Amino acid sequence: ITQHCSGCIGFHVKALLKLGCTRQELEEMLAVCVYMGGGPALMYAAEALKAWETFSA
Repeated sequence: ITQHCSGCIGFHVKALLKLGCTRQELEEMLAVCVYMGGGPALMYAAEALKAWETFSA
């Protein structure tokens, strides 16, 4: 998220799903990223949530 890499986000979200991560756990991690990374991290956090919805469907 903080590296602003869309490809990395997709890769890691797929890995989280494969490992059994819950959406709540993802959201908690994204909150920390936004806290540490500010506005730019918020935009990529939204992208991660979209990826979660896409890959978990």
